[in-house]
Amino acid sequence: MDANLESKTAAYLTHELRAPLTAIRCALELLGDEAGALSQGTRDNLAIAVRNADRLRLLIDDILDLSKIQAGRMHALLMPCDAAELAREAADGLRPWAQKKGLSLAVECEEGCPVVSADRRRTVQVLMNLISNAIKFTPAGGSIAVRVETGRRDDAGYVAFSVTDTGPGIAPEDQGRIFRYFAQVGEGHKKGEGTGLGLALARSLVELQGGTLGVDSEPGKGSMFRFTLPMHIPAPEKEPTAPASGYLY
Repeated sequence: MDANLESKTAAYLTHELRAPLTAIRCALELLGDEAGALSQGTRDNLAIAVRNADRLRLLIDDILDLSKIQAGRMHALLMPCDAAELAREAADGLRPWAQKKGLSLAVECEEGCPVVSADRRRTVQVLMNLISNAIKFTPAGGSIAVRVETGRRDDAGYVAFSVTDTGPGIAPEDQGRIFRYFAQVGEGHKKGEGTGLGLALARSLVELQGGTLGVDSEPGKGSMFRFTLPMHIPAPEKEPTAPASGYLY
């Protein structure tokens, strides 16, 4: 099967899966509206069902993105973006989960950080992937820091985003594998919580925008995932055209 046909097949299947999943999610929300009349055990089961419906939706989206990338049909819509706003938007979307797990989630942005040339939706998607992984693997009482700063030395001309956690860290032999499609590392139930697509997609989305993504980690000392995006360079203003000399007849 060629890549284009695979992409079309994946797009069709994900479309067909979204409709019943949306119906299921809506039904769960309606049940949630009646939570006061339900037992605690039923409410807990309902919350689990909602989380699994959300996980399934994310898996569907990941499969569709993967099919587009493999077929060369994924394109970035680059525009000037405030790097700090991107980081805050991603962190704010996941803050309730971090708080529920007993984690601190801070966003630190360098003052006067340059504007980036980025696809806003895709960049937030990358950041949320990195932050959600940090939340998943960091034990209660830990901390997660999202930082945005001007790139220096080898990263001159770029803005650097990083997500640092106080989790268990990643073994050196696993640090290359985690960016492969469908690869999973970790121990116990956490290894089976993900799809094995998130980090591979994140790297592909960053590279699509002209940046790079990597990891710096040591077992027992947490992890830092860091990626760069190009600074936005405004187009030079055109000089006004001098009026034509001579007479008009």
